Amino acid sequence: MNPRTTGILAVIALALGLFVWFHEIEGDVARQAVADEENRVFSGFASDDIDAVALTTLDGVEARFERREGRWWLVDPRVARADATALDAITNALANLPKEGSLAGGKDPVAFELGTDPGARGFARRTVGFEVAGESLGLRVGRTTPVGGHRYVARLADDDVAYVESFRVNAFERNLSDLRDRNIFTFATDDVERISVTGSEGREVILVRENGTWRLVAPFGALADQEVARDLVTNLAHLRARDFVDDPEAIDASLRAETAVRLAWRLSGEQTDYVARLAGTTGDARLFETSAGDWIFVAEERVGEFATDADAYRFKRLADFDLASARRLELHFAKEGTAPTAALDVVAELRAVGWASDDSPLDPDRMTRLVRELSNLRATGIFADEVGEAERAALGLSPPRARLRVEGGTDREQPVRILADLRFGRFDPTRGLLVQRDDMDTVFVIEPELADGLPYSAAHYRFAFETPGAGAEEAPPEVDPLEGVPMDGVGAP
Repeated sequence: MNPRTTGILAVIALALGLFVWFHEIEGDVARQAVADEENRVFSGFASDDIDAVALTTLDGVEARFERREGRWWLVDPRVARADATALDAITNALANLPKEGSLAGGKDPVAFELGTDPGARGFARRTVGFEVAGESLGLRVGRTTPVGGHRYVARLADDDVAYVESFRVNAFERNLSDLRDRNIFTFATDDVERISVTGSEGREVILVRENGTWRLVAPFGALADQEVARDLVTNLAHLRARDFVDDPEAIDASLRAETAVRLAWRLSGEQTDYVARLAGTTGDARLFETSAGDWIFVAEERVGEFATDADAYRFKRLADFDLASARRLELHFAKEGTAPTAALDVVAELRAVGWASDDSPLDPDRMTRLVRELSNLRATGIFADEVGEAERAALGLSPPRARLRVEGGTDREQPVRILADLRFGRFDPTRGLLVQRDDMDTVFVIEPELADGLPYSAAHYRFAFETPGAGAEEAPPEVDPLEGVPMDGVGAP
């Protein structure tokens, strides 16, 4: 074929392709968009263009909402933050409400319960007014269609009756409380630099964040558990109203006067505290006075999220590592003075078949459970912040009755690192096990039930961690109790 002819045909083919693309494909999209716009009950604006909404709520309250500086507010019958999700659902339903069909003109709207005369027969079941760029518009929602379960609707400006899918008007079926913002506070958790919790007995616990680290400063100074401190701030910041109290005087004065928990917090860059308190309870709901002086109800169980005991906030992490990173365990059990159990050293490694040891016929499943418990091991109490060498010896910590070290790392190409290094001291079956981290002077206490899952002595290791039948087949011998040592702690503040 002549090259010139080939070129002409190529140009024609390209032109035809462009025509098909712009006229058929893009044209179809544009035509469909126009058809969709024409099929809407309202057209010519988007949901973000709606500045105000007014409706009578399911519980019979005439409410008005306005968008101010990007935030929705309830402005009548009172001023309060509105629930942005609920109001956005309403404006989206108004701006994008598609008709499933229309009735021929001249129909009486009263017959479809779309009337405009309040109190008269056939009055609209729901009326939603709204404003777009200063223009007042509105929608009437009537009864359900006899067939198909749709809802009749009409604009306020005319009596053209249409019907829409029922679910599309669900956004308007809300009680006033459903349209109010149940978030009590708006501060960011990272902005809190000081927080205090005071119980009904008046003892105040104060935590301060310094250089990103939370510390207890009252009633004594100590390192705080960072996760627990963050949870405290998060629980406060995300506290939500269960119900609203618009007339506090209707609430029993004794409930308002009671203080179960007082909360005070300070934000970065500010000099004064915000104060709120959990007051009396009705059984399933707790009265709460916000920092703005408003009253609400919160769920009763939220009270437990604000511990008033300083010990609850103290650092008690004995180990904290990624479970998948553990690759090697070393256990050393010292020989006890008069006990028949000899010293024992065990090295266990994570192999293809699970945890295994050349030194001991260990139970791989039990060892897996041990590593899982160690990966997030937390003591149940503080025995002492620090003790002398003589006391350490008396407590079975110098030398330790047992020592456990976990090694590993997420990168198997790199040298192993120490993930946990614990020293186990004396154990009392009724009071617990004494434990020290290798990098801290603090003596921690683990309650007996939790301690039972740890290899705190050679006898207990053989009984609980070796393959059944390979080690001790009877219960471990009774260990010496902490004779004469007060388990409520020595040297603790």
